[in-house]
Amino acid sequence: MARFVLPTPLRRSRCLVAALALLWATPTRAENFLIEVSAGSTLVDTVVAARYGHYELSGGAPAPLRQWYGSKTHDLRLVWLDQITPDFGLIWGFSTGETGQKYQIAPGFQLGIMWQRALTRRQTISLRASTRLGGRLTEQSCTADYGAIGGIQEVNCRMAASILPPAETLDYLWDESPADLVKIELSWTFRF
Repeated sequence: MARFVLPTPLRRSRCLVAALALLWATPTRAENFLIEVSAGSTLVDTVVAARYGHYELSGGAPAPLRQWYGSKTHDLRLVWLDQITPDFGLIWGFSTGETGQKYQIAPGFQLGIMWQRALTRRQTISLRASTRLGGRLTEQSCTADYGAIGGIQEVNCRMAASILPPAETLDYLWDESPADLVKIELSWTFRF
């Protein structure tokens, strides 16, 4: 069964991209199934939260972060299951990644296995294990002018107006792996 997950509010263009991906991925062989199409991830949610932030310039005017953390492309993930035997299959897929002016979510690949066994007519046990290669979120720094207080310095864009010294904000630049880097699911199903 295919799962279609769209965790963030979508514009028409994202819906069109997801619909085209779903049509493109329709199986042509009985042993190949599209099992996931999703736009966004927990890493995208992290970036979206920063996108709506701002900081104040020395004169008190707000400076939005949207210009640095906005993106015209969106991370899209497609995952398939190739059924090798009735009980065993290979999971494989990819994500497109996403890039903004000050961040990047790298493209990635997903590899894994799925095994399932009927215990009785009404009970099934299944194991799904997969790992992601790539898909890391990284962030670039900004250069800010602190005037007579500190001059021009490298700083974390999101923390340029914080109370931390500019050099210390660099420790908080994003460098994160996907939340589902390694995923293992064991399930037991009982049908009434």
